Amino acid sequence: MSNDIQVGDRVRLLGLPDWLLHDLPASEQTEMRGFIGQSCAVSDIDACGYYWLGFGTTVEDADGARYTGHTFCVPRDLIEREG
Repeated sequence: MSNDIQVGDRVRLLGLPDWLLHDLPASEQTEMRGFIGQSCAVSDIDACGYYWLGFGTTVEDADGARYTGHTFCVPRDLIEREG
């Protein structure tokens, strides 16, 4: 069995890169650090090899659906496959 992580695989977030957090307000940095240790599905792997993750929910109402939360990418060394 391959250890490669693919789109749709469930992964645990191990950390966040400094470049992702450094320009964010302190409250948002704290919120995003709260995702460390949580799991989610990989939604995409971009051309640079970054893994896109989303932590949030989709809310549907009379006007349609909207996503509330954070979607961001991280390098491979900051995630591990679950199971």
